[in-house]
Amino acid sequence: MAVSSPFVIELASAQREELEQVANSRTAAYGRVQRAQAVLEAANGCPNAAIARRLGRHVDTVRRWRKRFAAEGMAALTDRPRPLGRPRCAPEERVKVIAAATAVPPDADTTWSHRLLAEHLSELGISASQIGRILATVDLKPHLVGGWLTRPADPQFFDKAADICAVYRICPPNAVVLSVDEKTGITARVRKHPDTPKQPTRREFE
Repeated sequence: MAVSSPFVIELASAQREELEQVANSRTAAYGRVQRAQAVLEAANGCPNAAIARRLGRHVDTVRRWRKRFAAEGMAALTDRPRPLGRPRCAPEERVKVIAAATAVPPDADTTWSHRLLAEHLSELGISASQIGRILATVDLKPHLVGGWLTRPADPQFFDKAADICAVYRICPPNAVVLSVDEKTGITARVRKHPDTPKQPTRREFE
């Protein structure tokens, strides 16, 4: 047994005529058309659940439309203003974000990330996701780093490499071959050359 709504819709002839015009309109906003159809169905005694099935809407939505029409009349067909989205950053704040992303990071072994930029610019109150959207508008990707090497080419490199490989292949009598390389787990504390500020950032090898 359907539960009757406490909000009974009773229409004057002028209201019904206007609602029918909106409900059959092909140019009115879709939401306005559906609200008019729901109100007409409600005025004819149709329960909320049946109206919701017929219009393909949730029953709570139909219940809200009925309640609003009972309180506001024809004004209930109009869309209510939506709440404002997230606040937009001022142009000055956007410039500060871009300037920071193109500057040298505070430590030699770091690159700018959205989180690090948000912490660095904490006085602006801008989140890491907002910083990501700002940088995306200007195609800035400060987390990308390209390597470069200033060491000049050695014309005798291949001869030296062949000598070293020969020691590995044929160990001299009564000798021990020790191979020493950099420890990859230790990050460089200071770099020989500063990073270039162009985008993407270019970092020298040494």
